[in-house]
Amino acid sequence: MVAMLLGLDSRPGDQLVLADNSGTAPPRPAVAGTLRTPAAQLSVVRAHGEASPAHARNVGAAAAGNDWILFLDADVRPPADLIERFFAQPIAERTGAVTGDITPAAGSRTLAARYGAARNFLGQRAHVSHPLRARASSANLLVRRAAFNEIGGYTEGIRAGEDTDLAWRLQAAGWGVEFNQHAVVQHAYRTSLRELGRQWRGYAAGARWLSERYPDFRPDPAINRALRLLLHRFGIGSGVAVRADGRSHPAAGRLSRRERAEFLCVQVYLAVEEQIGLRMSNQVGPGRRHRWGR
Repeated sequence: MVAMLLGLDSRPGDQLVLADNSGTAPPRPAVAGTLRTPAAQLSVVRAHGEASPAHARNVGAAAAGNDWILFLDADVRPPADLIERFFAQPIAERTGAVTGDITPAAGSRTLAARYGAARNFLGQRAHVSHPLRARASSANLLVRRAAFNEIGGYTEGIRAGEDTDLAWRLQAAGWGVEFNQHAVVQHAYRTSLRELGRQWRGYAAGARWLSERYPDFRPDPAINRALRLLLHRFGIGSGVAVRADGRSHPAAGRLSRRERAEFLCVQVYLAVEEQIGLRMSNQVGPGRRHRWGR
């Protein structure tokens, strides 16, 4: 994470902030190897208390003082000129947030990582075109400070769903959420099925929490989608009208018969994990370690 931040091209006045909710980052990290010389200095802030992404991001944002905040997750790999890409085109005055795309990192070897790369379920094109309203992942999200402060930042006390909640609260307050196709980061998907399943439970718990907070939103579990597709093959119903799992990524079109069979098994496994997650609490208490991760 330190190397990633220091590898960004920055200008005088920019701030690089590492919000650490794991308690493992040293106050002044030593960086090995040859890195770009940034114009901004790196500071480490401790996100004590609940070990949630929302709390860590709020702590990091509070340590920054500029008009725009670029949120990145620890498992992404941005290009050096990512900041420039976000600001290459003028941003509308009432745009509260701009999300860049997220593509799978190269070199996926395990079944879980290959499945994540092929499905690319964090691809932002599908999320910003959500039929209800635009949503965005905080793994690669530029937020206007004034809009962030107006809505009170991320909702804390939850494990997942905080980035969708942020995007929807911004829009409810009259701010726009836009997509920049040129501001792209690579994302390293989970490498084990156990980690992927835990992440899926977290997503499902977050989706249920969102449905309780936003009455017009309803989770669409994989089991329901599969049933609709099956019925559609027999001429019953409309099937699945909107793909929300990012399958448009080129990697999804180069699957062998064996990979398709393996991925079907993974989908069944994740469908079970999703059903478990839909019945779990999305709340996280002070000091509890956040294990579902992003």
